[in-house]
Amino acid sequence: MKLFRQLLVAPAALGLMAPLSATAAEVNINGVANYSDSAEQVYQTTAQFSDVVPGDWAYTALQNLSDSYGCVDNSYTNNLKSGQALTRYEAAALVNACLEGGLMASGEGMTSEASRLANEFGSEMAILKGRVDGLEYRLKEINAKQFSASTLMSGNAVFSLGAVQGDANGEKVHSIYSYGIDLTTSYSGRDSLDASIIAGNAASEPLADLDSAENTTGNALTLNNLSYTFPAGNYEVTAFALGMESEDVVSATLSTYSDSFRISNLRFATEGAESGPGIGVTRYFDNNWNASIALIADDGESGTAGIATQGGDDVVTASVGYDSDNWGGGLLYTGGDDSGSIENYDVWALGFYWNPESIEGLGVSLSLEAEDNTTSNDNDAITLALDYEGWGPGTLSTAYQSVETNDQTLGTFEIYYNWEIADGIAVQPGFYTNEIDGDDDETGVVVETYFKF
Repeated sequence: MKLFRQLLVAPAALGLMAPLSATAAEVNINGVANYSDSAEQVYQTTAQFSDVVPGDWAYTALQNLSDSYGCVDNSYTNNLKSGQALTRYEAAALVNACLEGGLMASGEGMTSEASRLANEFGSEMAILKGRVDGLEYRLKEINAKQFSASTLMSGNAVFSLGAVQGDANGEKVHSIYSYGIDLTTSYSGRDSLDASIIAGNAASEPLADLDSAENTTGNALTLNNLSYTFPAGNYEVTAFALGMESEDVVSATLSTYSDSFRISNLRFATEGAESGPGIGVTRYFDNNWNASIALIADDGESGTAGIATQGGDDVVTASVGYDSDNWGGGLLYTGGDDSGSIENYDVWALGFYWNPESIEGLGVSLSLEAEDNTTSNDNDAITLALDYEGWGPGTLSTAYQSVETNDQTLGTFEIYYNWEIADGIAVQPGFYTNEIDGDDDETGVVVETYFKF
């Protein structure tokens, strides 16, 4: 449907070309003719400029034209049926639509009555057409300067304010922030080019261990990762040019915990893992099973470190999982070689989650980890966590993580509440305790405000 014809379907759009008030006000022909040369808009009532009224030959001819050729049923044709007057520009728009959608579309010739109407309102029709052509040109200019239609942008900002009793940096109130922008572009509807940009000032303890914390040099915006995902038959392939981590291409779901305060779902398998360029492949089967494998070249983005060769630090991550309607789990392995700066290590993780149907909004997760290191102590970890959406307007989350190192066990506990106070704004107060080897325990209280856009 042409834009001018759409003008008839939505009469309010006529105001873009001829000044109209909110009650279908109209101006005279000279006002519209000078509209593009003057910023001043003169508003008048329809009654003052209703040039086509019942009893006029043009009014009767418009009624005949509308009835005979099935013009679009809108406010203009409704006015004709109810005997209300039309402005000359409303009549011109109606004539154009009837001719285009009726006579010309059917291939019939112009009747004498239709020809007379076209001559009568020819000036108004020409002025309106000029306004429409100008709008189409301006619309093309605007679209040419916008993002690609297939590019989406989202972002977030977090303000964190808290204090930690027993912290080595002093028991004082600290404030940090983080900011991120995510850009996603699709070329086929099935692929995705993704980039994320971050900034933050969490340079040191005590709040640097928060999940929201980011640290960039000089608080500058930094490109954090860059990847491209595309289908290859029944597989999904993701190639990272920058910023790939062990958890980025893992098909298995080992935990459904919200993991947005301090404790990580997987203490050793993903938290603090190496990152760099890499490639991963995932496969989701029809029987609820899934599998994935990925290779990461730690520090490979430098352009000088090797990838899958003797001169580079390479990390392999693989997973297999099963997901039913309300429960599931998975097995994950990740390991790095010692050809470069990182030591040789292996981590095995096993996780389960359960969302009981009898308690709506409750999610329970349990994960077990074992880390084997060649030059440092081995580590084991157990994490039990839950989210509950049935208490108040937000989500209550809590977790306990026990880490065993060299026959010594230390625990961390956290509880926090995420409450969305407005669309895109959430407040999250939280409390945690952390056991310290040979020192007093840490106790932290933090309030975070999340902004999403």
